[in-house]
Amino acid sequence: MNKIPECLIHPVSIKLIRSGHPWITPDSFSNRFPRQSEFIIATDDRKRPMALLMHDPYHKNVKARVWSTKFPFDREAQHFTASIQGRLDLAFEKRFQEAALKERENYYLVFGEADQLPGLFVLKLKDRVLIQFYTQFWNRYKSIIQTTIQEVFPEIKDENIWFQLRGETRELQKLPLNSNDTDRRDEFHLQEFGLQYLIRLGSSYDHGLYTDMSSIRHSLKKFIAKDSSVLNLFSYTGAFSLWAMKLGASNVTSVDLSPKYIEWLQQNLGLNPDLNSAQHQALTMSVDDALEKLIVEEKKFDFIICDPPSSSSDGEKRTSAIKAYKDLIRKMDKVLNPQGRLVLFLNTHQVTNQKFEKTIQENLAELKLNYKLAMRLSLGQDCPTLKGFPEGSYLKGLVLEKL
Repeated sequence: MNKIPECLIHPVSIKLIRSGHPWITPDSFSNRFPRQSEFIIATDDRKRPMALLMHDPYHKNVKARVWSTKFPFDREAQHFTASIQGRLDLAFEKRFQEAALKERENYYLVFGEADQLPGLFVLKLKDRVLIQFYTQFWNRYKSIIQTTIQEVFPEIKDENIWFQLRGETRELQKLPLNSNDTDRRDEFHLQEFGLQYLIRLGSSYDHGLYTDMSSIRHSLKKFIAKDSSVLNLFSYTGAFSLWAMKLGASNVTSVDLSPKYIEWLQQNLGLNPDLNSAQHQALTMSVDDALEKLIVEEKKFDFIICDPPSSSSDGEKRTSAIKAYKDLIRKMDKVLNPQGRLVLFLNTHQVTNQKFEKTIQENLAELKLNYKLAMRLSLGQDCPTLKGFPEGSYLKGLVLEKL
């Protein structure tokens, strides 16, 4: 192995790494990293080596990720392949010990930085595995990752291994590709909490079910009463809608602007004949228009779920979810029964849990609405978070009870 270059990093990066943060972002220091180097040894302001970095000069937002803070770093780099295998095995073992995961066929085997595998996410989807790279660094280690997975899960065949580059930059947002046949399209069903869902790999960027919300769906079970009425806004393919129906909701309304997702939801509903489809209504329109319609019709609900995209566009302007919430809350309140509950989500690492909660409380005060906080929601179970790494805690939610 060639000698690994030692590079001074920004004073802020020094402080962050020492507090447990695993990223090096673009700055005047990281932009000078040797572009062809696979690894970088980060040094502090006294030129002391402090971390082995996985280098990704092509990523727009994260130039390097911390692999190890254990000295000597040249030896850490030499044993990198063995370390990958060891960290994968450890992540798998954690999931085997999580009893709650036996209730679903979709869960994360690896959740990136929290499993000490920065930028690597491995999702088990029944008898398939979707391996997601948030950094192109991992491309050269695809075979090692695949081999390690199949050693632990020998039942998973080559044709059921999928890879996907994804992230915030357009260059990373790719369709899932099959390891054997890059033109393959795969449709199958999997079970979550006794419900069947249609999964599609290879045909769209997202495969049809947000697994990072699975444990949250289960935790909301205690709030959905039998014979209640439920409104699911930004419903996507309807996981919250079907879950509410299974829990005994007497009527459920799902709202999404995308005809594709509403059709997908209807297919999911058809996969579950024990659910009464007559108790479900789908509205293919914007959430704003749907709420206005429901207000005019004087509809009322006991439970409203609102999970907007982090930002959205109406073709003329782009609005962030956090800024849109004040008007959404005003409208949702008009269709929520007394003692009803709002479940509000935010899906971005750019707003902390504290700021989200503070903003919602300020919105309620300005609107002169009286709610109490019933529960805070966050990632859990197969989606652990890492102390000192707020970017990994991107998903947050609040359950509010109307007084």
